[in-house]
Amino acid sequence: MYEYLKGKLDSIQEDYLVVDVCGVGYKVFTSQNTIRNAVIDSNMKIFTQLIVKEDDMIIYGFDTKDELYMFKLLNTVSGVGPKAAVSLLNHYKAQDIALAIISKDAVKLTKAQGIGKKTAERIILELKDKIDTESAISVQGTDSFGGDVSHVIEALTSLGYSYSDAAQAVSRLKNKEAPIDAMIKDALRILAAM
Repeated sequence: MYEYLKGKLDSIQEDYLVVDVCGVGYKVFTSQNTIRNAVIDSNMKIFTQLIVKEDDMIIYGFDTKDELYMFKLLNTVSGVGPKAAVSLLNHYKAQDIALAIISKDAVKLTKAQGIGKKTAERIILELKDKIDTESAISVQGTDSFGGDVSHVIEALTSLGYSYSDAAQAVSRLKNKEAPIDAMIKDALRILAAM
């Protein structure tokens, strides 16, 4: 129903923001990532999803489209509701969740509050084909690791490995700050063991 809200940030609470849009205060539940970026009395654009329940209507919103997209995607998984989706987004950036799904890293997902092993495995099973591996890895590589990770994946794919396998191997690297050639060698060892 609402694509986004644009207005002045009135207040910040533990798990929601109040955004004043033309004199109407919208209570928008959100992640800690969005809350960390929020500044009271600043103008803010927040991308939203309205969740309608039997006895309530709740607005969830995030300061990036990536976070909103991941929130919507997580909500398509059976047994994962808005609270579990926000819990994951409290703990990780959207790109980190995408990378965990691509690399089938259920243990990483279970570190978020309220996400057990079975739920993490279900998230991976139901979303692994819906995640755009190339964009998830390239954003992950350039944001978190200075672009070197994307070069490692590119090298592995040029050697004939699939993008998904290369992404899984890179996600398992212990030192993503190492020189590119060392990361490639480590990733090849991981691929040989897969």
